[in-house]
Amino acid sequence: MDDLNALSISTFGKSLRVALHPTKRIIGRDVYEMAFIYDADGTLVELLNWSGRLEHEVGDGWSPWNGEGFVL
Repeated sequence: MDDLNALSISTFGKSLRVALHPTKRIIGRDVYEMAFIYDADGTLVELLNWSGRLEHEVGDGWSPWNGEGFVL
């Protein structure tokens, strides 16, 4: 992020602002670093960096629902 900000300052004379600092996210079996920045013009930009792939299958955590169990 520091290198990207330095490039923006040297190229455009404007700094970048961080909207969301880098965090790890798992999408399917793939692991990404994700961050959001505001570019020099103020546009929100999503940055993704692929970090790797999980060896094991990841369940979705959803189980079928039979429609019962809600209290009205």
